[in-house]
Amino acid sequence: MNEKIKITPAKGRPMLTWVGKKPLDYVKGFPSQLIETFDPLNSKKVIEVPTVNELKDNWQNLLFHGDNKDVLATLLELGFRGKIDLIYIDPPFSSNKDYIRKVQIRGLKNFDKIINDDASILQQVMYEDMWKKDEYFQFMYIRLILLKELLTESGTIYVHLSSLKSHYIKLIMDEIFGEDNFKDEIIWICGRTGAGHTTLPIACNPILRYTKSLKYLWNKPTIPYTEKEIKDFKKDSKGYYYTRGGAQRELKEWERDKYLMTYVDIKKGKTIDNFWDDVGTYSLGKEKVNYTTQKPEALLERIIKASTKDPEQALKEGENIPLVLDCFIGSGTTAAVAQKLGRRWIGCDINKGAIQITSKRLQKTILKQIKNDKENKEQSLLEEKMVIPKYNTFAVYKVNDYDLKLLKIEAIELAIQHIGIQRARTDRFFDGYLGKNLVKIIDFNHPLTLLDLQLIQDELKKRPNEDRDITIVCLGKELTVDPWVGEWNKKHPVNKIKIIELKTDKKYGNFLIHQPAEAKVKVERTAKNKVLIEIQNFISPTIIERLNIDNKLFKVKIPDFRSMIDTVLIDTNYNNNTFNIIYSDVPEKKTDLVEGKYEIEIPADKAKIAVKIIDMLGEEVLNVFEI
Repeated sequence: MNEKIKITPAKGRPMLTWVGKKPLDYVKGFPSQLIETFDPLNSKKVIEVPTVNELKDNWQNLLFHGDNKDVLATLLELGFRGKIDLIYIDPPFSSNKDYIRKVQIRGLKNFDKIINDDASILQQVMYEDMWKKDEYFQFMYIRLILLKELLTESGTIYVHLSSLKSHYIKLIMDEIFGEDNFKDEIIWICGRTGAGHTTLPIACNPILRYTKSLKYLWNKPTIPYTEKEIKDFKKDSKGYYYTRGGAQRELKEWERDKYLMTYVDIKKGKTIDNFWDDVGTYSLGKEKVNYTTQKPEALLERIIKASTKDPEQALKEGENIPLVLDCFIGSGTTAAVAQKLGRRWIGCDINKGAIQITSKRLQKTILKQIKNDKENKEQSLLEEKMVIPKYNTFAVYKVNDYDLKLLKIEAIELAIQHIGIQRARTDRFFDGYLGKNLVKIIDFNHPLTLLDLQLIQDELKKRPNEDRDITIVCLGKELTVDPWVGEWNKKHPVNKIKIIELKTDKKYGNFLIHQPAEAKVKVERTAKNKVLIEIQNFISPTIIERLNIDNKLFKVKIPDFRSMIDTVLIDTNYNNNTFNIIYSDVPEKKTDLVEGKYEIEIPADKAKIAVKIIDMLGEEVLNVFEI
C-alpha cells in the first residue's frame, strides 16, 4: 500500500489555468476495510481485499464509503486501471448552496397535523456545494485524471453538470481526454428548478460525453417510431421509406432520381439527437428516495445501454460483463440501473447517508430480481437462452475513516440554527453573522488553537477597513487561547474577539455533546434452529433534539419508538468483523413502521446474532448476542 502509482500526464490543448493548478504525477492507495455484505442467496462470498484478481471468478459489486479521490487511487492499486467500461458522474455543480436531504419520521401522518406540517421533517446537510472557483477546478481536475486512468480504451465517461461551470469543465476535459475525444453535449430537460429575479428558470442540464480513445463502443440510442410516422411511410420491395425534396407521395420509377429516398428500419426505431426531453425530470414519482439531486432511472438506462455491450453479447464474444462506475453515487441511481440491466457496478460517496440510501435501494432491487428469476426460471429453460450471471451480492468498504466529515457538516449546521447565525454565502473566510459580529466556526474535530487565531488575525490584515467584532464558535479551546484573546482585546478597540465554547457556554452549552442512540433488544431461542428477536425500545436523542429545535411550541413526544427507526438488519452468524445481512426490514412506505419482532432460523448449536438498527438520520446501533 506504500507504493506510488504513476499517473499519465494530461497533454491535451487548450488548457485552462487557475490558482493552485497542480498536475497529478503519482497517487497512493489506501486500505479498504470491509464493513458490510449483502448476500441474499447465501453464496458466502467474503472478499476482504477486492482486487481484480480476487474478483475475476467471484465477482461482487462494490460500494465504497470515502473521499472519491482516495477511492479512485485505491481502485488503481487494486488493479482496476483500464477495467471500467463506462463512467457516469453527477458531481457538485459549484452552485454556492447546500443540498438538503429531507428525512421523514415514520408513521406520523396525524402527528404532523398536531404540531405543524414540517415538524417531522429533519433537514440533514448531505454535502456542501460551496467552493472557491479555483478549488472547484482543482477538485474536478484531479478526479477526472484518475477516472481516465480507470477507463478501458473503448470506454466512455459522462459528466453531468449545470450551465454554471460546464464551459470550464469542458476545457478541463479537453486537456485530459483530448478535443478529438469529445463526442456530445447532451441537453437533458430536467424540469424547472427555480430561478432568481434576474435569471430565467433553469429547465435543462448539460451532460458532456467523452471517450478514452477514438476506438470506442457506441450503440446509437433509438426510440420507436410513432403510429402516425409509420402510417405516413411508403413501402416498396426494399422496405419502408420516406422522401425529402418533394411531396410525400407514391413515386413512379422515372421520378425516383429526383427525390432523396430514405429507408427506415421500423424494428430498430429512429435515432435520437442530443436533446433529451423523454427520459424523466426531477419529478421522480415512485423512484423518489428523498435525495435532492436524484436523477431518473430512464436517463441512466439510456446512457448505460448506449455505451456498454449487452451482457449476453459480451459473454458470447468471450468478454467480461461491462463494468459501470459512479464515484458520486448519491441516491444510487447509477448502481440501481446497472443492476437491473445486468451490468457490474462500483459506487462511491464520501457521505454516509448516500451509502445507506444506495445500500437500501440496491437491496430492494436485488430481492425483486431474485423473486422474478424464480418465477421465470421454467420459461427461461424452455427458451434455452444463455444464462447470464446475476450478480446478487454487493459489499460495502470504507476507505479511510470519514465519519467525522459528516458529523462536522451536520454539527456546523446545527450550531448555525441553534445560535441563530446568519449564513454568509459569499464570504470565503467567515461563516456568517451574529448580530453585527462576523462569525468564524472552528473545525469541530479539534479545539480552538493559537494557529486558528493567527489565521483570523491574518485575514483581518487583508481587510483594513473591517470594523466589526469577531465571534468564534468552537467545541473546546486550548489553555493558551484565553490569555491571547485578553491581550488582543486590550490592544484593539475594533475587531474584538468573543468566544462561544459550545461545551461550556452558559447560553449555548450542552447542545452539541453527542448522545448516541440506544436500543433495548430481547433475543430468545424458540426452537432448536429458531430465534425470536424483539426490539423493545429505541431512542435517538439526536432526532428528539432536532424535532424540538424545529418546533418551538412544546416538547415533541413520539408515540411509537419505531417512528425513529429507518432500517433493521440482522446477521445470524456475526464474526465480530464483517456484518453479513441475512435479514433486512426496510419498510416500503414512509408511513410504514419496521416490524420490530422477527422469528428467524439460526444455526442449531451456537450462534452469534447481531442486530443493526439504523435511525432516520443514519446513526447505527449494533447489539450482539450469543445464544
